[in-house]
Amino acid sequence: MEAENQSEQYNKILEAVRRVEKRIPAYVTIKNVKYLMGSGQEDIHPVAQFEKLWGDMTGLKDLKVSYAAVSRYRGQQLKEPSLLDRWLRDGSFEYLKSKTCF
Repeated sequence: MEAENQSEQYNKILEAVRRVEKRIPAYVTIKNVKYLMGSGQEDIHPVAQFEKLWGDMTGLKDLKVSYAAVSRYRGQQLKEPSLLDRWLRDGSFEYLKSKTCF
């Protein structure tokens, strides 16, 4: 019975989020993405990235929005080798290391 109630609550929340999501504008960004094929060969392909900026939610006049201050410290993403030095110096490596079994 409790699992059924949780499932019903989950579905209500999911539907509410989807109703709000439909009212938020979508943005499209065209990016070039490298595809590494091995043997030093790489191709660059254009891709479309669709995004919804949930910050736009604050512009919905009938939606009550509030914020909570939380710790947002987490390791920064390491997307390319040129960022490795900064990633090591800003503490991201140590933070990630503390969260893993290595």
